[in-house]
Amino acid sequence: MAISSNDRFEWKLTKPGRWERDIDEVEEFYTSLAKAFEGTGRVFFAMTGFISFSIPVQTGSDSFETEKRVETALKNAWTRLRFDHPTIASRVQFDPAQQKYKKTYETFTDSASQRQWLDDTFRVVPERISGLEWCNSDPPVPALPTLFLIKSPTSNGDTFRADLVLRSHHDIIDGMGTLLLFNNLFSLAADAYEQTEYDLPPFGDEWSNLSPPLRMAAGIPASLSPEHEEQMRGILQHNASLKEDIETASPPFQRQSAVPGKHQRVAVTLSEDTTARVLEKCRSLGLSITHAYHAAIALAVRDLQERKESERMVRYISYCLVNERHHCNPPYSTSAHPATVYHSVSGRCLAVDLTVHAVESSDGTPTDEEEFLPIAQHIRDYYLDIRDDVEYIKLIPAFWAMSISPYPGPDPPVIPARNESPSASISSMGVLDKAIRHNYGSFSVDDPWVTGEELGTGLGVFLGTWKGRLTLSAAYNDAWHGKEEVLDVLSRCNDVSLQGLGIGEATSF
Repeated sequence: MAISSNDRFEWKLTKPGRWERDIDEVEEFYTSLAKAFEGTGRVFFAMTGFISFSIPVQTGSDSFETEKRVETALKNAWTRLRFDHPTIASRVQFDPAQQKYKKTYETFTDSASQRQWLDDTFRVVPERISGLEWCNSDPPVPALPTLFLIKSPTSNGDTFRADLVLRSHHDIIDGMGTLLLFNNLFSLAADAYEQTEYDLPPFGDEWSNLSPPLRMAAGIPASLSPEHEEQMRGILQHNASLKEDIETASPPFQRQSAVPGKHQRVAVTLSEDTTARVLEKCRSLGLSITHAYHAAIALAVRDLQERKESERMVRYISYCLVNERHHCNPPYSTSAHPATVYHSVSGRCLAVDLTVHAVESSDGTPTDEEEFLPIAQHIRDYYLDIRDDVEYIKLIPAFWAMSISPYPGPDPPVIPARNESPSASISSMGVLDKAIRHNYGSFSVDDPWVTGEELGTGLGVFLGTWKGRLTLSAAYNDAWHGKEEVLDVLSRCNDVSLQGLGIGEATSF
């Protein structure tokens, strides 16, 4: 597939040491959303990438020396990573002269600017706390993607333990890109840890490694064909019709707050045995775990609806997120370009009609295979229709463009009104072991995960397996949801999946 001839997405030298390019629709969606919510002091959908690691304290050394050696290795790896993937040091800025956003990158001017960037973007958290606790404490989202090293309070004399957290604007990197970045980072850190002298490459030519947007990486034409424009009109009409003359099923939320509070994450992990049984049953039914759990989310949201005197029909409306790296041309389809936003959101909405039982019906009616499987199969067909549509990739920019907010002006805009009919979405990260190894030299890593900062009233559910265990997590905002409430939703999803698949009870940590 040929790369688009539209050169506005190509990186251009605008002055010595500074490169710029236009952003495409997916990047602008995340930029405009963050700008719209700027008045909250937080960044909508800011990425949090998390990974734990441990390293043994060598004989003849002590914990303090190991900590310093690890810190130095990670700093060297982070610096080398910037050379390999310089887009990790880029940012999106508004150009008032041209009245549009630009992605900009500036190389180092001297050793002092290199040290300043490292000091700014590699930070050691002074408190010894758990990484999850720190991530739930409203941490900053710096202008440039930044690594935070959080030393564990459980380290002992034999082992140094810590968590590493990446905080970044979503217009720079996405969830799968974050996992690929961690893989590359620890590969470099393992090498740096073993060397007493680590040679960093000379900066100045690294700009040639800057990543293009999805439009160029996937060779998407600059404009829609008449046939695709007609297809878009049909999708818009379909989506509008889904909300006509029917009640939409939404997760309930606390209504005393008008503006968002802190983003939070909670998770539930199944045992290896239960995960294996889920996988086996899904395979036998021609389903993926994602199909099964998206069905479970729909049914869990249904079960949270208010019961009335008579039963009624409600409609769960959602979408799917798709990693599009397989549609990109090499090398953009590989881990050589992790600091990218190479994913899509389905244009055609997913709709599932569900029955809410009457108030006098017996409570806690379990979901059985007869109810669950047709829904899971319907969702499977929805996903497969997107996967098998060879023209879908050409529509992706138009899908994102539908949700881009216009630039509101130089001052922080009025915070948008909360969504009164939120959804519960799912982002499937798949088998994390395929993106991240368990060991990198002396480093052992564990529990990788990502979230996008949730400032809305909905629930963002994340699904992934690691070391044979399925983890279902959720991102939510504490202005509208509580921890126990969201954990209950996750437990409901697990119960619905297992009951619907005919497996039985779950076992978890």
